Amino acid sequence: MLHLDTPSNELLKDVRALLVKQGTSLAAFCKDHGFTRQAVTLALTGQRKGPKSKALAARFLAEVREAA
Repeated sequence: MLHLDTPSNELLKDVRALLVKQGTSLAAFCKDHGFTRQAVTLALTGQRKGPKSKALAARFLAEVREAA
């Protein structure tokens, strides 16, 4: 889980599952850590592929891994 850094629906599902195991949700984690949930969702699924979205996804995944 979370070893998949390639944006996909599977990555988003894995992130959501990990956050639920930690007792939080994607929306709550984003709010607590200063991310916009919609932007994170688009970046993790690959619907936005620009450099800012890639950086956002990498930063978000790093924080999720750190919190795990």
